[in-house]
Amino acid sequence: MDRLLGKRRFPRRPSALTSKTLVDSVVRLNPISLVANPVMFIVELTFFVVAAMAVFPSAFIPFSSIGDRGFYAEVAAILLVTVWFSTLSDSLAEQQAKNTATSLKQLETEVPAKKVVTEGWERQIIRTESTKLQKGDLVLLEKGDVVPMDAEVLEGIAMVDESLVTGESAPARKAPGDSLIGGSRVVSDTMTARVVTNPGESYLDQMVKLVESSKRPKTPNEVAITMVLFGLTAIFTMIIASILGLSVTFGLGADLSVLIALYVCLLPTTIGALLPAIGLSGITRLYERKVVAKSGRAIETAGDTDVILLDKTGTITVGNRQAVELIPLGGRTEKEVGEAAFLSSWFDDTPEGRSVIRLAYEKGYVPRELNALTLSEVYDFSANTRTSGVKLHFGASFVLPKGSIQRVRRKFFVEDASDQGMHLSGEETEIVKGAPDSLKAGFRVPDGFQELVEKIASQGDTPMAVARDHEVIGLVRLKDVLKPGTREKINAVKAMSIRPVMITGDQPLTAKSIASEVGVDEFMAQVKPEDKYGIVLKEQSRNHVVAMIGDGTNDAPALAAADVGLAMNSGTESAKEAANMVDLESNPAKIIEVVLLGKQLLMTRGAVTAFSISNDVAKYFAILPVLFASTIPALRAFNILGLGLQTAVLSALIFNAIIIPLLIPLAMRGVTFKPSSTMSLFLRNVLVYGVGGIIVPFVGIKAIDLLLGAL
Repeated sequence: MDRLLGKRRFPRRPSALTSKTLVDSVVRLNPISLVANPVMFIVELTFFVVAAMAVFPSAFIPFSSIGDRGFYAEVAAILLVTVWFSTLSDSLAEQQAKNTATSLKQLETEVPAKKVVTEGWERQIIRTESTKLQKGDLVLLEKGDVVPMDAEVLEGIAMVDESLVTGESAPARKAPGDSLIGGSRVVSDTMTARVVTNPGESYLDQMVKLVESSKRPKTPNEVAITMVLFGLTAIFTMIIASILGLSVTFGLGADLSVLIALYVCLLPTTIGALLPAIGLSGITRLYERKVVAKSGRAIETAGDTDVILLDKTGTITVGNRQAVELIPLGGRTEKEVGEAAFLSSWFDDTPEGRSVIRLAYEKGYVPRELNALTLSEVYDFSANTRTSGVKLHFGASFVLPKGSIQRVRRKFFVEDASDQGMHLSGEETEIVKGAPDSLKAGFRVPDGFQELVEKIASQGDTPMAVARDHEVIGLVRLKDVLKPGTREKINAVKAMSIRPVMITGDQPLTAKSIASEVGVDEFMAQVKPEDKYGIVLKEQSRNHVVAMIGDGTNDAPALAAADVGLAMNSGTESAKEAANMVDLESNPAKIIEVVLLGKQLLMTRGAVTAFSISNDVAKYFAILPVLFASTIPALRAFNILGLGLQTAVLSALIFNAIIIPLLIPLAMRGVTFKPSSTMSLFLRNVLVYGVGGIIVPFVGIKAIDLLLGAL
């Protein structure tokens, strides 16, 4: 499950079980606080009744015995512990959520900053505190420095470790125009950056506000389950009242404390105690994936999702085309194409340009003319020509020594291997790469060029032509690369009868190729952002529950209309306001994780409910035969555990109490499941937790009975 959800851990938070949590759980024993949980409120009322029987047993005759005061005290204590375990569950879940915000605030430590100021024509560095920086200030960032505030790189290129904030372990390359997150650390080189936020408005500040603003009203499913629990409680109340009336009428001599014990064991105390914790822990588990839900209802709705609208770029693919193949033409070799593509991309800092260098390097096609790049004339990419490249100038006495090529932080150098070298004459070589139709004009094109270009395009990929000295020598295939694990996640949601629909602005051929590769059966091509709203409404008109992602202002209407709207934290404020969830890492692929977590939340609630109800049935058949065995001898045959009256009551109550803390980890962590159809999940829950809820009480009650007998 962790593999499918791409589980990552945030900075370690304090333990939820603290003295403060214990005190809070005791404070919650106040009956006024328990009114919101009717099952546990009734259990606490029964505690007061049995406690009164222990203190004034004579006041409850003929339903009590003065000689059983110690037994009544034991029953009262167990009832109180049962309620306390319930309040402890609530406290642990809420403390876990509070620790989330606390761990974020710990990242907002004050750090020294190197503010850059200009006086006259001189540039000076003034050391100050990060809290004194304002939007627009310039800061110098050197190796080892902590970025004091959110900023934008103006000068320099460096590697920055953002793992403390984003959870991504690999340092990110930052160049002019890139954003920096306050709290990240520079691990190489030097940069100058401009602060883009004022104190209190940083990325971390937004995260803390989002977490602290998360609400915990009851969700519709929780309300429905609460009504079911209330109905069961009313039914069991009438049953116990009837038994009490029959006992008086026919002189059966039933003890009120025993009837109360039976009543409490019949009540769905397990689900009643854990229901609030399940909902709140769902929000916390979602946040572990760096997604903040504005309410528990949003997560619950995610579990009901049956249609996911997936953007191709950023969700299914990495978002940037990558060079995957070198194709020679006109009798040239792959090595010649690779070396020419390498040289033409050296000064191209786009993701596509970097991928060309990486592909050529991995194939060993590093050109010997590399040293001549220092004397080259660079052709930057132009929107008019749609090409870029270099013109190499070789001096008459230029010597290129032979040797092995080493790569050091994107810079190459040649190590001498011998005294021999290759002398190059004073020539010029022009190497250009770009769109195929742009190079057709003014360049010699080999036979089969156009047919190959059309073939690559028909497969959904992008061809890029490479020319040397005005002659096209080959093509580079650029491809939208799938995000790792995307196909497995798509298969997971399909296995759960959720329909993924890919949306893209690309041409139909490209969309069809990507959809086929990732396993998506439905796709919509040439879709504009403003079209998403209509798509959401169309799916909802067919009674589907729709989940989607977005980051722009034009996505806001669709995010607001969608049942589950996931906004990117890097997106616009209107998008974040419209959505009911925000992804702090701005990773569109998170929408799949959100839906799977929603399913896990519903499964957890269903599993605990199934266990609780079957658990109550088992306790009923364990206690009732013992209760009236003395007056109705025929019931003794049903006492299969061979329990005595008082030990049966104490054993059942103790088991009823301790099962709550034993299930707290399950409620807070969620049940583990393998994505499959809804019916398969239902049958598995019934088998594991329903049948288990019947067997476990018999084993547990008998074990406790034997332990009490030994004591």
